[in-house]
Amino acid sequence: MEETTLRERFELYNDTINKCGTYLLTTDDETIEYIIYEEFDIGIHSFLHIDNLKILFENGLISKGKMNKSLELREKVIQLQSSGEWGIEYLRKSKKWMEVFLLCDELNIIE
Repeated sequence: MEETTLRERFELYNDTINKCGTYLLTTDDETIEYIIYEEFDIGIHSFLHIDNLKILFENGLISKGKMNKSLELREKVIQLQSSGEWGIEYLRKSKKWMEVFLLCDELNIIE
């Protein structure tokens, strides 16, 4: 298996962050399900993992603040996965999901 380059790691990290945000609330349930449960979920576990974030930070690709916010986002999503609010029926009305969406929006504007 070929190891990903630093640039690829950074692009996959950004792609994960861009997959989620309040913009999803204007899409249909099928789109949200695919993005959150197929694409975003994989990225949270892989590209927002502490090891990957440390590499990005140590190489100057993300700031300490962005790394910390990314860890916060990852933790919130993992908590949601183990809660009763992981289903599609909660995405539009749960306070916890709104926190995830807003955190993604914030990460998209942090340099």
